[in-house]
Amino acid sequence: MKKFIPVFVVGALSLGAALLYFSRPQPITPDHLELSVDNIVETFDPALAYSDDAFSVMAQVLESPYQYHYLKRPYEIIPLLTEGLPDVANDGRTYTFRLRTGIFFHPHPAFHGQVREMHAQDFALALKRLAFEPLQSPFRSFLLDTLEGFKAFSLKVGSDWRLLKDTPISGMKVDGQTVTLTLKRQEPNLIYYLAMPALAPIPWEVVEFHKNDLSDVLVGTGPYQYMGFDNKRYHLEAFDKYREDFYPASGDRYANTQDLLKSSREKIPFVREVNFHVLPLEEDRWKAFMENRIDLMPVPRGMLPRLLGEGGKLRRELEERGVQVKHFPVQALRWLAFNMNDPVWGKNVDLRQALAHGINIDAYIEILSQKTNLKAHSLMVPGLAGYDPSSSLPFKYDLEKAKELMVKAGYPEGKGLPPLLYSTRGNQEANFVEAKFLQGQLEKLGIKLDTKVLTFKEFLTDGRAGKLQFFTDNWLFDYPDGENIIQLLVGANAPGINKAGYRDADVDKWYKALRITTDAQEKIRLMTLIEERVLRDLPWIPLMYESSYVLLAPHVRNYRKSSVARNYVKYIKLGPQEKKP
Repeated sequence: MKKFIPVFVVGALSLGAALLYFSRPQPITPDHLELSVDNIVETFDPALAYSDDAFSVMAQVLESPYQYHYLKRPYEIIPLLTEGLPDVANDGRTYTFRLRTGIFFHPHPAFHGQVREMHAQDFALALKRLAFEPLQSPFRSFLLDTLEGFKAFSLKVGSDWRLLKDTPISGMKVDGQTVTLTLKRQEPNLIYYLAMPALAPIPWEVVEFHKNDLSDVLVGTGPYQYMGFDNKRYHLEAFDKYREDFYPASGDRYANTQDLLKSSREKIPFVREVNFHVLPLEEDRWKAFMENRIDLMPVPRGMLPRLLGEGGKLRRELEERGVQVKHFPVQALRWLAFNMNDPVWGKNVDLRQALAHGINIDAYIEILSQKTNLKAHSLMVPGLAGYDPSSSLPFKYDLEKAKELMVKAGYPEGKGLPPLLYSTRGNQEANFVEAKFLQGQLEKLGIKLDTKVLTFKEFLTDGRAGKLQFFTDNWLFDYPDGENIIQLLVGANAPGINKAGYRDADVDKWYKALRITTDAQEKIRLMTLIEERVLRDLPWIPLMYESSYVLLAPHVRNYRKSSVARNYVKYIKLGPQEKKP
């Protein structure tokens, strides 16, 4: 899942100014939580939405059959709309689960004032919409070669969305509240798919009412209902008919040591109203937090030295005011990528090797993350099966080696090499800093780097169309499995999420085997083979593993950041600042 994680901010607010803001009385509003997103959400359609901003809002409104346990790592899948975990039979090719009764959708004009209970057919419709060809759902590939009859269904309904309701999929049977999915092959990650917003139940009445255009529609069964967008904010209110649900009663060591179990067994949600304010600029988000207009925000990297004192501890002045700074690992990788279809860069591995040796990644991490991120040494990130902490990349910063490779590539000191076009992954300050850094690094090799500034939306559009030449990319994992990032290197996904246009017959073959194996050791073996081949061919140069510092207002309780469990708002409690003993 794509997202730009801000890593730099103009230091317009000094520490003194920050303290001035915090010297104002902190409003305690237990019923209102103020949050932010970076951009206006392009679509809320569960079949199409694929950005962190969209998921941040959607995850509070929509519910999938399953969810991640809020307080456990490694991640544990638990029921959300179902009565239990699925029964798996037929050598992993049949999944059966039963959806709970007594769960209701939020009000919508399509229901004509009636209360609408959720049925298993609503889940079936959500799955069918992923197969509907005109939508071009990014989740379509998850099931295309997995679910029996998925492709045949797609061909049968064609472009007529009205056929979605009554046209069956041979691999999906619905009997009352029981759903049975029959797969063509084993799919160990199916349980993760069933925890995504893309498979949240959708009422046919709403689809019909909006003629299958759900871009601005959010109707779910979750703890919060969507009330609309106004004054640059998405407004949610607690759903009065939400079923009885409770805060987790158990957690891992972190949950216990960080007092995250104090609300155990209390009824959720705690907060009555939630606003997501659209704040595109880092400086605006920082100011909003300092002025008590939002309660939570990722810390701009450039401000960390002003917030943290000796030993990485929060400065005394801020600590006295109860400001919380939390550090969380994030399952995300950042890398540089080449267009492998480019007639020069895509065909000359020595050129790509020259850049791999010629870019000082340690300096990159220092400038872009204030030394808070870890240097990547694998395509896998910590916390995933297949991640090996002892692995290393087959290149390191060596300017002389890089210059030798430029000679070998046929472009000594860059002579005869046309300018390389770098496209930014957004138009925030961090993107400009990144581009300037890369320009300086490549100048040492005689390579002229031109920069094309793109908005994040333009970056996604051009990238998925295969139009980028050289760019930085980032992947925030959709689910905790290494296969999730390897899909970005599969030939069938180019053009598309494989923005580099990388193709290798062996990688494609290994990926197909990886997707169906349930043997842990075989999975690791296949991921290792894929990684070795990719690092040999170098469509990507891994840069760093992301981490996140989050500022919390003094009255925020129970917050734990997660890369995949985004329905966290229902667990948040607001209250008076707790006095330390």
